[in-house]
Amino acid sequence: MDRQTKILYNAFMKRIAIFLDNAANHAIYSRISGVFKTLYEENLDYEIYLYRSRGAWKFGHKYNVGEYNIFSLPDFSIFDAFILIFNDLSDKMRDFIGWKACFEVIDRVRETGKPAISIGTKIEGMHNVSIDNRASMTALVRHLVEIHKCRNFWFIMGPEQHRESRERAEAIAKYLSEWDSRDCSDYFYYESFNPMCGEHGFKYLYEKFGELPDAIICANDHIAIGACTEAARRGFASPRDFLITGFDDIDMASCHTPSLTTIDQRWPELGRVCMDYIKACFAGEDYPMDTIVYTQMCRRQSCGCETRTPDEAYELFNTVIRQNMELESFNRRLLKLENDLMVCGSVREIGEAFSQMLSYIKSDALYLVLDRRFYSDREQDSLFQTGDPGDNLFLTKGYPPNMQLAFMCENDTVVAYDLPADKMYSAFSRKPAPKDFMFLPVHFGEQSVGYIVISHAEHLIRSTYLVRAIQMLLSAIENFYIRSRLSGANSLLARASITDAMTGFYNRLGFQEVAYRFFEDHLEGPGLLAVMFADMDNMKQINDRFGHASGDHAILSVAQAIRRACPDESVVCRMGGDEFMILARVKREEQIEQIIGSIREELPRTEAVKYLDHVPEISIGYVICDPADNKTLDDYVKQSDGMMYEEKRRHKKCLNTE
Repeated sequence: MDRQTKILYNAFMKRIAIFLDNAANHAIYSRISGVFKTLYEENLDYEIYLYRSRGAWKFGHKYNVGEYNIFSLPDFSIFDAFILIFNDLSDKMRDFIGWKACFEVIDRVRETGKPAISIGTKIEGMHNVSIDNRASMTALVRHLVEIHKCRNFWFIMGPEQHRESRERAEAIAKYLSEWDSRDCSDYFYYESFNPMCGEHGFKYLYEKFGELPDAIICANDHIAIGACTEAARRGFASPRDFLITGFDDIDMASCHTPSLTTIDQRWPELGRVCMDYIKACFAGEDYPMDTIVYTQMCRRQSCGCETRTPDEAYELFNTVIRQNMELESFNRRLLKLENDLMVCGSVREIGEAFSQMLSYIKSDALYLVLDRRFYSDREQDSLFQTGDPGDNLFLTKGYPPNMQLAFMCENDTVVAYDLPADKMYSAFSRKPAPKDFMFLPVHFGEQSVGYIVISHAEHLIRSTYLVRAIQMLLSAIENFYIRSRLSGANSLLARASITDAMTGFYNRLGFQEVAYRFFEDHLEGPGLLAVMFADMDNMKQINDRFGHASGDHAILSVAQAIRRACPDESVVCRMGGDEFMILARVKREEQIEQIIGSIREELPRTEAVKYLDHVPEISIGYVICDPADNKTLDDYVKQSDGMMYEEKRRHKKCLNTE
């Protein structure tokens, strides 16, 4: 954020920055729901600026560089407090770019000396609020052992290097080793936190042991649902054939059949504790360094503890119907958006198409800020003329100081285009408090192109599938850029094919494509159309006596003189060697003589002539085109060529006379 932006923030509000890592994770999204709930319910005079990275260790390095660069955008000095929600800061992740980006944030937060609290991850010297993964998982295993008399288990976990997955696995192993001194390491399967892990884990363990366990303990609810899916394919069902548990208590856990026994992490309470800490700091009150939010076990059908009543089943059925109807409506709208974005020919059109989605994503404003080199047509052209397509055209660390607000959407309407980025912050100050803004990176691989800002992003936090609309917008921006680059590259190739490399004038192919069209467009006025033909005198002698390098400099000196002398609305072609054809529109014939005189006057002043022993001379012939003659351009070129040779003979005659 540049220096000019600082003064635009509301000076009467406290400003809180939230840094959110791996925000595609549903659990991490949910952890801050309590922050927004407290903000709005208590009507606090706070502004929240949420900087969200969607990076993760499983993605490519360049993608992660672009994602985590959003953490370098803000000016940390303007904030009054910080909330950090980082997924895993263990030393095992040290080589991951996200680990480095998160610790850069931590260092910059420490430099401010402002209040800071971490959710879920212990950070030295900072306040922390979290759950006890080990105690929660231990309670779940104890329930299966003591209440349901389970003796044989499978364990399907997330990534082995992930902190929370590791803590839950360690709690399982510790409890069972103390219970009957057994080594259960062969019964663990590690992969990821998504349903496919559950499917793969069930398949692997069943094929390994050939029989079902008493219970399957999963690292989260998604894995448990995946395991149930694979079990059903093989004709098994829980709780009839085995018990199964999850962790997290996501929405699907209660709606699933069977409903999942799981651990409610009480995510809103984590956010509420954060806000209590920040309020205490602003009031000058003390607050504990570490706060543990106690979880709650949800005993349901998958472990045989709960049977739904008809009323509960009816309510769940209605919930699923409502969710499906909402999703179906959203998908129809998303399909229309995709079709609209495909035909957008400018960033402005992209803004107009996407503005209709604001009400669907339950946001009242969206802002797109881009690197000026992307946005400006003139500067975009310069990009096409420099470097290879693979060159880094945009920054990979930080953002340029002067960026462009490509468009600003408010209440389903595009209200502004093409403004300096600081105008966006002025718009922030017009909004009623309390308010929040989420910053999302726009990047092509590791190259940062800009960022998106969404006002009132609370619903995007709660309903993660709505992020698909934002991802579609990002894809549209990238696709537009790629199309523009290709179009520019094609234009560049087309220009190169009709341009003389030495002089920059049109070549013979350019003469065919451009000069003929210019001739037809201007033959009948207004004014006069002149065809001039120029040829250097004694070019062969220059090459023979001084070498071809001098001959090239002589040609360049003539080209430079012609460029300076001819009107802007002229067509100049290098017909080959030292021959030039000029099409120029003039008001009267005297101007042609002035152009020819200017060419001769400019010759001694050109850059190229410095490399020659003498100023080259040229012969120029011209004709005025007359529509009544019914002649073609080729006829006039031939006629002017003849006039040029008459002048060349006069030059030779004068030299012989001297």
